[in-house]
Formats: sequence, C-alpha cells, structure tokens
Amino acid sequence: MSIVTETVTYEYNGKAFAGHLAYDDAISGKRPMVTVSHAWSGRSPFEDDKAVEMAKLGYVGFAIDAYGAGVLGTTQEEREGYMNPLLGDRAELLGRLRAGIAAGSAHAMTDSDRVAAIGYCFGGLCVLDLARSGDALRGVVSLHGLFKPPPGPANAITARVLVLHGWNDPMATPDAV
Repeated sequence: MSIVTETVTYEYNGKAFAGHLAYDDAISGKRPMVTVSHAWSGRSPFEDDKAVEMAKLGYVGFAIDAYGAGVLGTTQEEREGYMNPLLGDRAELLGRLRAGIAAGSAHAMTDSDRVAAIGYCFGGLCVLDLARSGDALRGVVSLHGLFKPPPGPANAITARVLVLHGWNDPMATPDAV
C-alpha cells in the first residue's frame, strides 16, 4: 500500500479553492470517493488526515474546501467570520460544496457514480445540506453537526443519512435534534 496525496484546485464564482485528495496506488481502477467536509476552522490537517484514512480503506478520500484556498480560521472571531456568511447564504455554500465534489469526482481514480460525504460540526451541516438538496450521493454522515436547515423546501433525500451526535451538545441542542 502506498497512499498518494494531491492538492486539487477548483473554482466557484471566481473564487479559488483547494482540496486534499488521497488514494492507494496499489489498487487498480476507479474506486468510490468519500468527501470530507471541514469544521468551522476550514480545511485543516484534521480533514486531510481523514481523507488519507479513507484512502487506506480503499476509497478516494477528498477533503473539500468551503472557505477558499489557504483560508483557515485560528480564532473564534475568524472562524465565525468565515462560517456565518455561508450560513446566511446556503445557496452559495451548496455551490461551493458541489464544486468540490465535482473536482474530486473528475479525478482519474474516482468512480463518480459512487460518492459519499462525511462532515464534522459545520461540515456536518454541509453534508446534511447536500442530502437535503437531493444530490446523487450514496450516503452522508454528519458527526457533531449543526442541524439548522436551509430556507425553503427540501428536495427528496436520496442519500442514506447517518447522524452521530451527542445529546448534550451546546451547538445543536436536543430541541434542534
């Protein structure tokens, strides 16, 4: 097993984004992709490591970027400054997520018909938005995700959805569940 990693750049609405893609080059042919959506800080080594873990399991792992290439919040104010505008413009957020998935799906190692998504915290909200949009994902897993749905009606959810959430989480209270 030899895990190969690549930076995959893509664009949405004139803004540059950079994802971290990983795959095992000992496996021949295309394989399913698991995208990893980041927490409120932005794409970090945590999400990149999760993409590598997916590659070790035989998938293409792809840590997508919702904030922009190299954007990483280090203080609460910075994190809120990056996340809150996207919470207020869920169409923009969904467009950025879809652009990331399209970029990873276009990779030569990816079977674009077998794509799933996982996300942590803000990323959990992101993958739930992807499921609510009716996008053709096989499944989504939200870990410690935020639950506030976007405005307007949801399309038919086609993805399998798993939500892993602590009951006493102050960011998503039992009422939100």
